Amino acid sequence: MTSRALTSHDTRPDTKATVDSFAITLMGLAWRNLWRNRRRTWLTIGGVAFAVWFLIFARAMQEGSFDVMIDNGAKMMTGHLQIQHPAYQDDPRVDNSFAAAADLDAMKSKPEVRHASLRGQGFALVSSEERSFGAQIIGVDFETEGEWSGLKPMIVEGNYPTGSGQALIGLTLARNLHLQLGDEMVILGTAKEGGIAALATNVVGIFDSTQPEFNRGLVQVNYEDFREAWVMEPGEAHAVVVMLDTASVGEEIAAQYTSQNAVLPWQDLMPEAQQMKEMKAVSSEVMFMVMTIIIGFSVVNTFMMVVYERTAEFGVLTAIGMRAGLIRLQLQLEGLYLAGLGVVLGFVLAWSALTIIGDTGVPIPVPEDALDFYARFNMGDRLYPAFQWDALYLSSAIMILGVQLAAYIPGRRLSRMKPVEALRQET
Repeated sequence: MTSRALTSHDTRPDTKATVDSFAITLMGLAWRNLWRNRRRTWLTIGGVAFAVWFLIFARAMQEGSFDVMIDNGAKMMTGHLQIQHPAYQDDPRVDNSFAAAADLDAMKSKPEVRHASLRGQGFALVSSEERSFGAQIIGVDFETEGEWSGLKPMIVEGNYPTGSGQALIGLTLARNLHLQLGDEMVILGTAKEGGIAALATNVVGIFDSTQPEFNRGLVQVNYEDFREAWVMEPGEAHAVVVMLDTASVGEEIAAQYTSQNAVLPWQDLMPEAQQMKEMKAVSSEVMFMVMTIIIGFSVVNTFMMVVYERTAEFGVLTAIGMRAGLIRLQLQLEGLYLAGLGVVLGFVLAWSALTIIGDTGVPIPVPEDALDFYARFNMGDRLYPAFQWDALYLSSAIMILGVQLAAYIPGRRLSRMKPVEALRQET
C-alpha cells in the first residue's frame, strides 16, 4: 500500500461550486423574503402590472388611430406605396414617366398587396363653355381604384366612373365651371413630347372632400384616355399606386424591392402624417415617463418599509459576517422579482384585452345622425388597436430599471447601519 502526501491543490475548495451555491441560496432567500408580506408584495406587483398594461394598451390604441389616419390618407390620394420615375417626386413633370408594366405585375404578385394600378398625372386647363380653370388631372384605373378609393364615398352627386369618356370632379370645380351631371368637359394640357393634350369627357360624379384644394382642383379620368391624350406608350405611367394589407409593411417592401425606379412608402408620400405620428410618439414617451415616476415612488415607499421593518434582521446578518453589499444585492433581487412578475402579469392582461377586442374594436360614441357623415369621410365608429412589441420592450425596460432604482435608494441606508443599533430596533 502506497501513501501520498496531500497537496494544497487537494484541499482547495471548489470555488466555482461555492459561488454558484451561494448565489442560489441568495436568490432563494430573496424569493422567500418577497412573500413574507403577501399583501404588500401583490400591491406592488399590481402597480407595476397596471403600468405595463396601461402603457401597452395606450400605445396599441394610439397605433390603431394612426393606422386609421394613414389608411384614410392613402385612400384619398397616394396609396400606401408608389413606384415612380426617380425624378418625379421632386420634379412632377409629365415627361418624368416610365414603363411601369413590369413593376405593376411585380407588385400584384406580392401577398401583402391588396390592389395595384397605374396612374397618369398632369396639370391642365379644364373648360366648360366660356369658363376655364386649372386642375390636376389624374388618369386612374376606375375598376381597381373603385375598390378602395376614399373619394368614392364622398360623392354627393352621380356615381363613381366606370369606363372611358367619364370623369369625377370636385364640388367647387363643378360650381366654378357651372357643370352638372352628364355635361361635357374639355381638358387641354401639354403632352409628353410638348404637343397639345386634348381630352373631352362627361361628368358622371361630383365629390365633396374635407380638403378644399381637392374640391377645386382635382379631376379623375380614365387611365387609357389620359395615356392617349398625353401621348404615352401602353403600360407607361407616372406612378404605380399600391394599397397594402397594413401600411407598416410599406417601408419593408420599399427597402427590399429592386427596381430602377423610386419606391416610396407612405412616409415619403405623406410627410405631414409621418411628422404628426412622430409628435404623438414623443407625447407618449412623456406619458410613459410620468407613469414610471408614479409607480417608482410607490415602489420606493415599499422598499423603505421593507428596510425599516427588517432592520433587526439585517443587523443579525451583519453581525454574523454578511456584508452590507450582499444584503443590498438581496434587496435588488427582490426588486427584480417584483418587476419581473409585474411585467409578465401586465403583458398577459394587455395581450388578453387586445386579443378580445382586436377583431371587434373599441366602440367610439357617435350620434346616430352623424353615422352617414363618418362613413362619408371613411371614419368608422370603432377603433381597432394594433399591438406593438416595442411598447412591451420599452415598458418592461422602464419598469425593471425603475424598480431597481427604487430598491437601490433605500438600500443605501444599509451601508451606514451599525449592527448593535440595528439589533435594538423593534421588528
